Amino acid sequence: MWRSLLPLFVVVMQFVVAGQATCVELAKKGMPSASEDGARVAVVIGNSRYPSGALVNPRNDATAIASALKKLKFDVELKLDATKADLDGVFKRFSGKADQSAVAVVFYAGHGIQVSGNNYLIPIDANPQSERDLKREMVRLDDVIDDMGSAKVKIVFFDACRDNPLTRSFSRGGSRGMAAPSEATGTLISFSTKHGNTALDGDGKNSPYTGALLAALEGSQRMEIEQLLRKVQQDVKRDTRGQQEPWRYGSLDGDFYFLTPVPEANTAAVQKEMVDKAVAEAVTEALRQANEQSAKERAETQQRVNEQAVAEALRKANEQVARERAEAERKAEERIARERAEIEQRAARERSELKESMERMLKEAIERQNALLLAEREARKASGEAVVPQAPVTTVVAAPERKPETSLQLAMVPSSLRQDDKRPASSLLADAAVNAGDAWEYAVRDEKFGGKGHRLVFRVKAMSGGKSLEEFTWDGGNRTEWVVGGELMAVAVPGDSRFMFAPHWANDSLPSGIDVMSGNFPRCNPLEGGFCRVANLKQSGTETITVAAGTFNTIRLEGWINATNSSGTGTAPVVAWYSKDQRRLIKQIVTSSKNNPNWNFKEVIELKAIHPAGSR
Repeated sequence: MWRSLLPLFVVVMQFVVAGQATCVELAKKGMPSASEDGARVAVVIGNSRYPSGALVNPRNDATAIASALKKLKFDVELKLDATKADLDGVFKRFSGKADQSAVAVVFYAGHGIQVSGNNYLIPIDANPQSERDLKREMVRLDDVIDDMGSAKVKIVFFDACRDNPLTRSFSRGGSRGMAAPSEATGTLISFSTKHGNTALDGDGKNSPYTGALLAALEGSQRMEIEQLLRKVQQDVKRDTRGQQEPWRYGSLDGDFYFLTPVPEANTAAVQKEMVDKAVAEAVTEALRQANEQSAKERAETQQRVNEQAVAEALRKANEQVARERAEAERKAEERIARERAEIEQRAARERSELKESMERMLKEAIERQNALLLAEREARKASGEAVVPQAPVTTVVAAPERKPETSLQLAMVPSSLRQDDKRPASSLLADAAVNAGDAWEYAVRDEKFGGKGHRLVFRVKAMSGGKSLEEFTWDGGNRTEWVVGGELMAVAVPGDSRFMFAPHWANDSLPSGIDVMSGNFPRCNPLEGGFCRVANLKQSGTETITVAAGTFNTIRLEGWINATNSSGTGTAPVVAWYSKDQRRLIKQIVTSSKNNPNWNFKEVIELKAIHPAGSR
């Protein structure tokens, strides 16, 4: 038995000797002198709002650095956009704290200047007229370092080497960038770039220097300060492609860590604890090895005894698992098939209900519109006006049977019509059906009323059988509805002196004249004594025109609008540009009436935007 325990005793003694040597070495090393416990104070300043030109990042830089230092147990005073009086107050308070502190840190982001070898922090209200004004209107960097008093560790981060227009106001002494500061033991100064050079403000949220410093503070706090600043230097040089290289001046007495490394043993009690722990671990490891060997021998013996039984049990277990998996997969497939059938049934039901609702809405609107057209036609006849025969609007419900998903245009947005579609507006609807919810926005300028602008929106409410029920909205308030199809129509819209060629005309047949449908608009409503007609209508050519909504290929239509009501009769030329691809009016101009000032139209209508369903 003693022979079997001899290896265990040897292993234990080896661990004891090694543990004692480690403890002695740790005791000799000690802790870095610059990381002794004590108060930590910091002043963080970010100046952005300079009258000569605001800087983007100093406020962001200072706020982020203040937050990082607070996490590192610093007592931080943050000041943004500081005046000269603000800086004097801040550094007066800081000086008193620094004398009683172990570590004092100053971070400054903003404009800085060097004159005659002296570096200055520039308050936002500084306006020096000569070099003599500097001491009264600015803060000298050397004075800031003096205010750090007798703190054991003094660190200055100076992100203030940006190109400063104040430098140009001095005929002598002023030069580019910052001057190399006076170096002193116990003080470490980090400039965002080498003296004589300027630093970048950066295009991101922080300047390149502050961004690298934040990353080092948050990701490598246990790095010694010199190593941390080397990392900042390398990162900035890399990120700016060599345009900017931070530089450091001065030195500290001993090492400094923003977060102290894992404490090292330096007392006899700790040494004893480590030795006891090493012995215990050695004993435990030896026992573990002995137990493993014993267990291995028992396992080998047991394996020879019941190897066949174990294999049989494993086979049965695998078969059971396979049966359970197959049953679970069968149930899952049944559940998925059942849910898919329910979804398809619900979608078919919803499509059918939506189709019935749209067809009902369109039928009711057509009935109302036909009644209004009949009443208007009778009113025209009664007044003695010649009436152009016009068939009533009909529903086309008995269209050829098609698949449910295409028999009705549903209020859905095709992928080609989404807001992020970057194609020209002229092609937005050329390759997709019009949907319920699609809208066309027009800008209207009426010179008769001082050139005031108006907003007119046509929105599709329902579609079925080749007909479209459209709602006209004038300046977001006045609304009316009209059913349009493939025939050429002119419809009066809300507002004063407004009419437009209606959408959806697609064939080449062009009548010489068309009556203007009233659309419940009094001036063109025969029921109220108003008659409007577009006469002498002709196609004068094709043109490609550009409006706010895009560039379109159009046909140019010319004619005259004749209007009669209680105020008399007016006649005015009208020109319309109509896109057959879009089946929409693109632009329309009505100029002054020749014979009646009461019908002085003078208006321009242009397509401003196309809003596919669901895009707003």
